Amino acid sequence: MDEEQMKNILIENGQAHIIKFYEKLNQEEKDVVRKQVSRINFDMIKELYQKVNTIKEEKKDEIKPINYIDKEKISTIDKEKYEKIGEEKIRKGKLAVVTMAGGQGTRLGHSGPKGTFILDTEKQKSLFQILCETLKKANEKYNVIIPWYIMTSRENNKDTIEFFKQKDFFGYPEDYVFFFKQEELPMLDKQGKLFFDEQKRIKEAADRTWRSI
Repeated sequence: MDEEQMKNILIENGQAHIIKFYEKLNQEEKDVVRKQVSRINFDMIKELYQKVNTIKEEKKDEIKPINYIDKEKISTIDKEKYEKIGEEKIRKGKLAVVTMAGGQGTRLGHSGPKGTFILDTEKQKSLFQILCETLKKANEKYNVIIPWYIMTSRENNKDTIEFFKQKDFFGYPEDYVFFFKQEELPMLDKQGKLFFDEQKRIKEAADRTWRSI
């Protein structure tokens, strides 16, 4: 997308104010912003903005507990039946594990991806290693290799992958570890306008509307 196309898109979608800030950026920063604009689904963010600002009539719904099965209260026969179903699925390769690891460890006082935080201080094990060891035990038990999908973010994707490489994937088969970045949506102010962050990029946040896994 060239500058003229970008400007036209911004104007058409009521975001012309971004152009003024864009003009003050250096070439590298401009390239980043153009790529951002090219990815934005303006129809989607308009729809989401309108939904957020639509006053919905309050409903006095009765709050009921969610139906669930208490594992400790089911019969031995049912427990064995469910465990057998689960084991069959695992042995047939129908199970994969997903780890939501898009956050940073800031609130833990840790600099870096949250999964790299050392939880077992005595043995110096990170959260990622502890999860990995649990998976390896399951692989051994069921004689399979469970695919491991790790969701990262734009902020920590590179550091997360590098961490796994440094640790030699904790002995887990590398071909069965898949990294993917969580999608992002641009943030809007109260007037529905895009704005820049401290890195001179259009401010974005994790897309909570994306297709859950």
